[in-house]
Amino acid sequence: MASNVEAIKAQHGAFNDRDWEGMRELFADDCVFVDARGRRHGGPDEFVENYSKGWATAFSDGQISKPTYYDAGDTVVTEFIGRGTNDGPLGPLPATGRSVELPYVEIYHFNSDGKIVGGRAYFDQLDLVTQLGHAEAPAELAG
Repeated sequence: MASNVEAIKAQHGAFNDRDWEGMRELFADDCVFVDARGRRHGGPDEFVENYSKGWATAFSDGQISKPTYYDAGDTVVTEFIGRGTNDGPLGPLPATGRSVELPYVEIYHFNSDGKIVGGRAYFDQLDLVTQLGHAEAPAELAG
């Protein structure tokens, strides 16, 4: 059985390659992933269709880059840079054609079969909408 870190490396590789079926195989049927906005994505299909494909639609060239992985047994924490050009809608926000580089942290939990059963993503939403030109950082935060 591959290590849990290897499973997250495979999940990130599947995103970069747009291998949605390969990604689905890494998740337990009852998994729950919570995104940075607090929305819950239950099951592999919802994670892929509503979370991963949503990012790929908004950033068709989007890639996970410079990942670091921290192995804590049945939990893996990863930090990475999400990069891409906003050439599709991001939820209600229209495409801007702007490129972004956004630091992420994701935490994944595994069952004894090595399948992802839960997780959570964190990133600075103000940084994202500012880079896209949908908002301006308050002057006291700029720098």
